[in-house]
Amino acid sequence: MTPDDTMLAEVARSVVQRYLGVTAADRTLVVGDDGTDPAVLAAIMAAAAETGCDATLATITARGSSGDEPPAVLAAAMADATVVLCALSRSLYHTNAKGRAQAAGARGCFNAPHLVDAWTHGAMTADFAEIRAVAERLAGRLRGAHEVHVTSPAGTDVTMRIDGREPKGWLTGICRSPGEVSAYPGGEVSLPPLEGTTSGTVVIERVMTDLGALDDPITWTVRDGVVVAIDGGQEADRLRAMIAGVDGATNIAELGIGLNPLARLGPHITEAKKRLGTAHMAIGDNAGGYGGVVECPLHLDGLILDVTIAIDGTDVVRDGVLQL
Repeated sequence: MTPDDTMLAEVARSVVQRYLGVTAADRTLVVGDDGTDPAVLAAIMAAAAETGCDATLATITARGSSGDEPPAVLAAAMADATVVLCALSRSLYHTNAKGRAQAAGARGCFNAPHLVDAWTHGAMTADFAEIRAVAERLAGRLRGAHEVHVTSPAGTDVTMRIDGREPKGWLTGICRSPGEVSAYPGGEVSLPPLEGTTSGTVVIERVMTDLGALDDPITWTVRDGVVVAIDGGQEADRLRAMIAGVDGATNIAELGIGLNPLARLGPHITEAKKRLGTAHMAIGDNAGGYGGVVECPLHLDGLILDVTIAIDGTDVVRDGVLQL
């Protein structure tokens, strides 16, 4: 075996056996799409076989956009499983199918990297248990808080209300009880701001969901919880085209705070948004078990670098450095 083969097997084993706690009694469903590297799925299935469970592998056609619903037969299988592990090129995390599976008691990951490199280098090789301890402290600061203010050197300056919203993702990939869900790599705390309360300017840098690496920053002008203008280069044009006519697509859906010290700032938002010292914000869907009320077929994350984040006036991140 090559070093990458060995690392892939080790990380898959940690995910399946340590983080998800799969046992022989679990009904385990592994999901890929036609963009997923077969070696990733093979490693996950091998790790599942070691537990004695009779895992099922499902491969679907890649969705058109992250947040698009999966086929009905797969949605039913997700709701019937006790453990779901999705490694797809288009995320199923912000879907009604994920919400129904979670409500039915399924635990697991509904958005994991689809390429071998992302499993053998960077964020996936970090110790999610260590990150979880930090994430729990951050989640504790967000619970019961009222207002968050995010700024960045690139020009982000945005405020939002979060009253009553429960932090998500703070499990950082460790999902061992029914209904616990996360996204991989582990390493963020996020929540949906209260609809209609976010205002200011958001400058997206480096990478965005379904756009990939950005040649130029994309600037969102946000008023009363929705994006009212999108400015920038050709990627801004593409983003406007992607959301045109899509109900709910301009909703400010998420604020996420990255906590993974090994996450790389590459062309894949799934990993980049977990980098310690960054934030990400999303437009579109915030329902499907995430905690908001806006249903939309899109959920598009964008990266913000070197952030300062104040919760009720106290910095928890300052110039990209965690203050917890």
